[in-house]
Amino acid sequence: MSDYQSYQRFASVEAAQPLIQLLHEHDIPYETVFDQPRIDPSFAFNPTSTYFVVQLRPEDFERAHALELAASDELTANAPTDHYLFNFTDDELLDILLKPDEWNSFDVALARRILRQRGHDVSPALTERLRQQRIQDLAQPEPRQKAWVVFGYVTALLGGVIALFIGWHLYSHKKQLPDGRQVYGFLPQDRAHGLRILALGAVGFLLVLAWRFYTGQ
Repeated sequence: MSDYQSYQRFASVEAAQPLIQLLHEHDIPYETVFDQPRIDPSFAFNPTSTYFVVQLRPEDFERAHALELAASDELTANAPTDHYLFNFTDDELLDILLKPDEWNSFDVALARRILRQRGHDVSPALTERLRQQRIQDLAQPEPRQKAWVVFGYVTALLGGVIALFIGWHLYSHKKQLPDGRQVYGFLPQDRAHGLRILALGAVGFLLVLAWRFYTGQ
């Protein structure tokens, strides 16, 4: 199993080249993969295209992030005055700093520069506090999955294969944080239900198979 985890994803290989070049220059090992659409924590399919993903070792996330910000800070000095971020309100720019994982490093650096030009105190310490707050928010598990828990038990009792998937997903699903850490995506109560659904689903599925074999169906 690879020790590398997804650090940043891009719409194309070309878009990832600045980051890859930066990693080369600072001897940070990486891997690249194409990421297909997957099922999200709400069990809904995401209608997204295939992404080009740059993967790093978790211990290199912070270093790569700092290098990206430093490189972007230099580029923002020559940012065109018609860049769309100049039309953002102060609150919208602060939201970028609060959710840097949803933006590229250039936009984050430019948002910080624009806020400073407008007279706001955007110190590195404040940026780091916002980033840590964002990580804490993202680390919170999903709300109770009552509907899926009930559906999982019903399908388990009926011997449905889907119960195995629901149970395993509720029990084992993890989400990755911007700092490279992985945390469980669901509350302990739902994870416990997931394990029970998985066990019941396995028993129910085997019983259905045995019954069909016995009856010759």
